[in-house]
Amino acid sequence: MKNSLAIVLLVIFMIGCKPSVPSQFIQPGELEDILYDYHVAQAMALEDGSKSGETHNINRNTYFLAVLKKYGITEAEFDSSLVYYYSHAERLKTIYQKVRERLNDDAKALGASVGDLNKYSVYSATGDTANVWQNETDVLLTPLPTNNRFDIYVKADTSYYKGDTFLFQFMSDFISQGGSKDAIVCLVAKYDGDSITQTTNHISITGQAQVRIPQNREGTLKELRGYIYLNNNERDAEIRRMLFISQIQLIRFHQKEQANEPKSNEELKKDSMSRTPDTPGNHIDTTGHRTIKRIGGKVLPADTRTPIHQVGQKPLKLKKQP
Repeated sequence: MKNSLAIVLLVIFMIGCKPSVPSQFIQPGELEDILYDYHVAQAMALEDGSKSGETHNINRNTYFLAVLKKYGITEAEFDSSLVYYYSHAERLKTIYQKVRERLNDDAKALGASVGDLNKYSVYSATGDTANVWQNETDVLLTPLPTNNRFDIYVKADTSYYKGDTFLFQFMSDFISQGGSKDAIVCLVAKYDGDSITQTTNHISITGQAQVRIPQNREGTLKELRGYIYLNNNERDAEIRRMLFISQIQLIRFHQKEQANEPKSNEELKKDSMSRTPDTPGNHIDTTGHRTIKRIGGKVLPADTRTPIHQVGQKPLKLKKQP
């Protein structure tokens, strides 16, 4: 009995204790601070000088080296740590989630307004405007073949209508030692009747990414498939890069009916059957859909189609009070 209890306690202890990061690599807490400062530095590089071309790349690299110097870490140490975290993607994903939270908190503290991405976060899965994404919202991509692609699949239900439009959006955070940044978003929408539309966008900067799916008035969406793929250029194969995707949303918009849109023959027939017939002594006020009865004087017959504002020629006689 004692031996069995000891084995159970040992198993519980082994399950509860996660293996620590080897000491030769950057530890999770310090890597979080480095990545946070890295993104702040990249934002500063955008504000300082050209936003494109060779000048911008030099600024980015200068700010990145300044971050490493702040923490006393060499490029080789940073590179070897990334290699380790590549093979432990879940740990790196957890670190990046904390980094994104810190960056969002800073933006709020500085009075940043709610952007297009966050303004839809309050919507449920129902209503004219709804966030219908129910899958994973945070994804970490690396150039490794097993971790460089995130597949997208959404199956439509009865809440999808003809004429719906869709907006697929997320936040992208690149981290790269250099070279080009490139990710591909491809969405294939399949409608009733097997009609298909395909939309492809390239992502090359950190920030908000959006892909709009064109409206289809002829069919209802049956399913949406696609992927986000982190491209690894063979010329930059030795350069370490990552792409952290967060706050994934798929916003569905129902199209509101136009008030002045002409009705079909069936709708017109239905309306005519439900009308209240004119009766003698009554006149239909079509502007307010109410029946008006004349009191006193001459009653206006319905078949004369006398306008409402007209009255009979005979004046109304009032009895004198005794």
